[in-house]
Amino acid sequence: MPEIEFTLDTSNGELLMHIAGIAGPSCEDVARVVKDLAGTPAVEELTAEYRLRPRVRSATRSQIQPGRA
Repeated sequence: MPEIEFTLDTSNGELLMHIAGIAGPSCEDVARVVKDLAGTPAVEELTAEYRLRPRVRSATRSQIQPGRA
């Protein structure tokens, strides 16, 4: 399940955000919404989870019907 964690450093007012549960570039869509609301971050780091790509399996199935050529 996707999760966004916010941490506010009260000593300097810095807002930290960590997005988890969204692999690959889809994470950028979520981060863009947060940036629009909270502002542009001073530092942005990509996690190992970001570099994961969803696996898509394609399957084809042929079916020959009797009596048709």
